[in-house]
Amino acid sequence: MFLAAVLVVVLGITAVVVDLGMERVTRADLQALADTVALDLAREITGRTQAQLTAEGNLANPGSAVRESLNRNADTLGKNVDLQIDWGSYDNEVWNTAPDPPTAVKVVANADTDYAVFGGEGEVTRTAYAVASSSACYKLGSFVAAINSDDSTVLEPLEDLFGVKLDLVSYKALAAAEVNLADLAAAPTIGSPTALLTGTITYSNLISALISVLSKDSTANSVAISALDKILGVSAVVGAISLGNVLHVAPTDTAALGMDLNVLDIVGSARLANGDHFIEVENIQAGVPGVGFQFTGGIKLISAAQLACGKPNTPESVADNAQLEGDLGITFVNLPSLSIPGLATLQTTKGTGSLHVNLADGTGQLVAPPDVHCGDGTASDPHTYSVAVQTQPASYSLRSDIEVTGDVKASELNALGLGGLLSGLLGILLPNAKVTLDIKVRFDIATNYAGGTSIANLGLPPNDTTPYETGSTVYLDPRNVVPTVTEVSIGGKLAPLNQVLVLTNMIVNDLTTANNAFMGKTLVPLIDNINNTFVGPVARMVGLRFGGADVWAVGAVCGEPDLWG
Repeated sequence: MFLAAVLVVVLGITAVVVDLGMERVTRADLQALADTVALDLAREITGRTQAQLTAEGNLANPGSAVRESLNRNADTLGKNVDLQIDWGSYDNEVWNTAPDPPTAVKVVANADTDYAVFGGEGEVTRTAYAVASSSACYKLGSFVAAINSDDSTVLEPLEDLFGVKLDLVSYKALAAAEVNLADLAAAPTIGSPTALLTGTITYSNLISALISVLSKDSTANSVAISALDKILGVSAVVGAISLGNVLHVAPTDTAALGMDLNVLDIVGSARLANGDHFIEVENIQAGVPGVGFQFTGGIKLISAAQLACGKPNTPESVADNAQLEGDLGITFVNLPSLSIPGLATLQTTKGTGSLHVNLADGTGQLVAPPDVHCGDGTASDPHTYSVAVQTQPASYSLRSDIEVTGDVKASELNALGLGGLLSGLLGILLPNAKVTLDIKVRFDIATNYAGGTSIANLGLPPNDTTPYETGSTVYLDPRNVVPTVTEVSIGGKLAPLNQVLVLTNMIVNDLTTANNAFMGKTLVPLIDNINNTFVGPVARMVGLRFGGADVWAVGAVCGEPDLWG
C-alpha cells in the first residue's frame, strides 16, 4: 500500500516535470525561431517602404522572406506555428509602427504544446525585435586629390613627409593602389584587426604588410611596390605608431574592414599617426628681395587624412580634421630706401615678420537624419549619407613690422603744417636745423574663422572621386594688406599719431604704392611664396581647407541585422 501511494506521487511529479519540460523546450525553440526570422527579415530593410515590405512578411506567399526563413527552421518543437510580422522602429524600450520607411522588424511567434502526461495543450508566445543597422565610411582629407590633379607643388612637402624622393608617377601609383583593412590585418607582420587598429605597430611593419598584400598582383602594382620599397628603406626612424589614431574603425566592424582604401592615404596618414611633423621652409624667400635666410619657430602638420567608419551619431564615426599650426619668425634685411619728394630720403633700417597658422582644429561625425541610404551604386541612385564637420576657431595671418628713419629739415616739417607740433616737442628750431624721424609701420594680412558646423551631404558616386568641400581655400589675399602706423618719434620725442597724419600718410603711400615700395617689392612676393610654395601646397597635400576639409565618401552598408530583444 505504501509503495502504491509513493508511485502515485512520483508519477504525478514526473508528469509535471515532463509537461513543463516540453513547454520550456517549446519556449526556447520558439524564441530561437523568432530571433532567426527577425534577423532574416531585418536584412530586407534596405530603405524600402512598409508597403513594399508587406509581401516579405506574408506567410501565405511561398516566395516571401518570412516563409523561406520559416522553412529553413522547421524543426521547432510545438505545432501550429504561426508568425505575426510588424515593421517600424525600436529603441530597446518602445516599439513604434509609424516610421516609414521602417528601421526595425517585430516578430511574434506562436505555437501549441501537447502535454504528454496530463493531456491537452498549452499556447506559447515569444517575441523578437531586430534593427536594420546602416553604417558608412568617410575620409576627412586625402592625398589623392592633389596628386591626381598634377599639382607638382605638393611633391616637395610629400617628399619631406616620407623622407624620400619619389616622382609624380610613383605617387599616383600609390594613390591608385588599393587594399582593404582585413587583408592588411592578416599580413604576417601584423596578424589581426585588433593589432592593426587598437595596438601599436612599427611603421616599417605597416609598409611591409602593404607590400605583401599588393604583391598578390605584383604586375598591376609594380610601380606602387617599388615606391613602397623606397619608403621602407627610410622608415626605421619613424618607430612605433598607433594606426587607430587615423583609422577610426572598430576591429569587429567586418563591413568597414572589407572596404578598399588607397595606399597613399594609409602610408601618409600613418606617417603622422604619432606626434608633430615640421614643415621645411627652404624656398620661402626664393626670388623675394629683402627677406633674410634665418627663420625662427616653425609650422607643423599634426595629422593628415583620417578615416572613420560606423553607425551615425556614434563615437566610432568620429574623425579629426587635419591640423596645421605654428608661428614662423621672418627677418627683413637690406630694404629699399624711401625718396619722398618735398621731405627727404629715409631708410628702412630693419624689419621683422611673423607668419601665424592655426587651421582646422575640429572633427567630423557621421550623422542622421537623414539615414544612410544604400543605392545601386550608380549616378542615378548613389549611396548617400551626411557628415557634420565641426571646426574650432582658426586663424591664418602674416604680420610685418618695419622701421623707417632719417633726418629731415625743420623747414620741411613746417611746410607740412607741423611747426606747432615741432615747437611743442622740441622748442624753437632754426629752419635749416635737422631732426631725426623714427616711424614704425605694421602691415597685417589675416584670415579668421570663428568656428562652426557645416554638413557635407555625400553621394557615392561622385564623392568617392570628387570631394565635398567644406570651408574655403587656404590662402592669404595680398590685396587685403592693411598698413598701420604704430609709433612716430620726432627728435627722440613721441608724437601723437592723430597730429602727424599728413606726414605718416606720405610715408605709408611710399611704402605701398611707389615703384620700389616695400609692399610691392618684398611683401606681396613673400605672400605669393607662402601661398604657392609653403602653406598652400601643404594644405592641398592633405585636403585641408580653412574652416573645413575635403570630405570623401568611401562606402556604405545598409540592412546589417542586429538583434535588440
